[in-house]
Amino acid sequence: MKKHVLLVTLLVTGIGLGSLTVASAMSGRPSQGVKPGRDPRACFDPTFVDGFQTPDDRTMIITSGREAYKLSLTGVCIGLDTSFMVGIRSRYPMAEVCGPFDADIIYRDGDRHQSCKITDVKHLSPEEAAEYTGRKPAGAAQSSASASASTW
Repeated sequence: MKKHVLLVTLLVTGIGLGSLTVASAMSGRPSQGVKPGRDPRACFDPTFVDGFQTPDDRTMIITSGREAYKLSLTGVCIGLDTSFMVGIRSRYPMAEVCGPFDADIIYRDGDRHQSCKITDVKHLSPEEAAEYTGRKPAGAAQSSASASASTW
């Protein structure tokens, strides 16, 4: 009799945990893909960021290969524009950053650790990104070559 009670107790506990797992998975952020209504090109993986620039205390431009993204940040992030090292702390493990509050920018201002929340992510066009990535857009090389050929 004890074995059956123990088995029923384990079964009920397992069903309860299973339903909690399903409920929490359905209420949380999807682990893969982009939320409906979001531009998938606006997403970036923080592990592949290879550079950053800070035009001001509220904006950060990050680069990842040939891509560049403009991040708008909460409030004024004092000291961000003079920081040499920054980090991106994602709120969701192993997930891309696609929009508001998906991640924080963490940096060091003197002896203090600071953080700012990302409020907007904008994927820059190849023309806009060229300024930050140091690469000309694919069409720009062809148009400049044809322009110089026509002047001769």
